[in-house]
Amino acid sequence: MSKIKLEYIWLDGYEPTQSLRSKTKIVSDFSGKVADLENWSFDGSSTNQAPGGSSDCILKPVYCVPDPQRNSAYLVM
Repeated sequence: MSKIKLEYIWLDGYEPTQSLRSKTKIVSDFSGKVADLENWSFDGSSTNQAPGGSSDCILKPVYCVPDPQRNSAYLVM
């Protein structure tokens, strides 16, 4: 069974211009449907989205498409 790459992409909290951030999750199976994607956490203090004492943030997928640059991969927003 091949591995699937899920590239979770979001905007950070820096101002005046936000930057793109991403994390890649490797899974053994994926249907291609947003409903089957898991939420994923990240450290919001490193992206200027949460204070250091309370920095756990959650990425909740709302859209995904096949990655045009990589095989067996999806871009997750």
